[in-house]
This record gives sequence, structure tokens and C-alpha cells, in this order.
Amino acid sequence: MKLRLPHIALIALVAGFPVGALGQTGGQPERPDVGEALRSGDLQGAARSARELAEAGDIEGQYKLSLFFWHGVALTQNFEEAIRWSTLAAIRGHKKAAAARRQMATTLNPALVLKAMDWARGRMAKSAEGGDDDALLALAASYSASFGAANDIEAYYWNVLAVAAGKAEARRQRDALVSRLKQPELLKTQQRANEWHGRFRAQKPERGARL
Repeated sequence: MKLRLPHIALIALVAGFPVGALGQTGGQPERPDVGEALRSGDLQGAARSARELAEAGDIEGQYKLSLFFWHGVALTQNFEEAIRWSTLAAIRGHKKAAAARRQMATTLNPALVLKAMDWARGRMAKSAEGGDDDALLALAASYSASFGAANDIEAYYWNVLAVAAGKAEARRQRDALVSRLKQPELLKTQQRANEWHGRFRAQKPERGARL
């Protein structure tokens, strides 16, 4: 297996993590700073910080954690964890993570890549149910052809919910998908979306327009 991704040298991981960039002011506790740990030569600390950020939903932390796992630096090498975290960051819009995921996918068993996508969707679904409307966009993106798992019905479903939640950027994709689906499929999917909206957004009308 060829490890073609950028090696975890200090400069590779510090990029995007300038010292102090992740800190908070105003009495708020500071967030872990991967770049600062790397500059001090603390690879173990950097990996811990990347994991903490990733678990907290930080997209850059998720990308960096995937590299730590892929190269096995400061963490036990684990390709499954690497593709999981790169996939999660990629569907959320991280371009470097998307590029890394594509390279990882060329060397991994396709079943493992699909399993990682299911894992990422599961996390995003829980976030969406908890009120994270950006997660709706990530779920819609995960069903696009660019991630090798195109499904027009599911993409339409999540784009419908994203538009209803006020995500105008999902409108064009939703409308394009309408022309590719049959009316029975549209009606059934719209019913699913209404049921989801009623369950998770009915008490929060300010989140977006009605379906």
C-alpha cells in the first residue's frame, strides 16, 4: 500500500494551525492548539489535541486526525479511522480532506470506504437531529457523485430539509434533482422529509421555512 498523502512532518500539520489561532478570549477556556504542540516537538500532545478537536466537531481537527491515523505518527496506524475522519471532514466541505480521502480510497477496500461513509453519515444525522442545520448540507453532499455514492433520492431528501432550514445554497441542487426523479419518488421523499421536519424542527419554527 502506497502512502501518497502528505507525510506528517511539522510543516504539514502546522499549516492551518497557527499558534494561538484556536484559542479563545473573554474568559473562555482555550481550545487545544495542534500547531503549538507541534512547534514544541510534542507529537503526542498534537495528536491528542487533534482528536479532541475532531470529536468536538472541528473540521480542521478532523482532517488532521485523519493524517495522524493514516501515517501512524503519534497514534497507532489505522486506515479505517483515517478514512472515517477524512470522509467526515470532506462531506462537510474541507477541500484538503476531500483530496486526501480520494487518495486513501484508491488503496483501500471499497467496502471499507463505504463503511466509513456510513459512519460519517451517522454522526451527521445525529448532529442534524440535535439542531445542526449545517449537518443537513453535509448529508446532502454525501450522496453526490463526487463522493462515489450518488443517490438522487437521498440527496433530494437532505437538500429539501436543508432549504427548509434556511440553507439557500441547497436550493439549486434540490431543484436540479426534481427533474431527475419521478413524481411518485418525489412525493414519497417529500413525505419522509415532512415527517423528519415535524419530529426534529416542529418546535423550532425560526430555523427555516415550512416544507
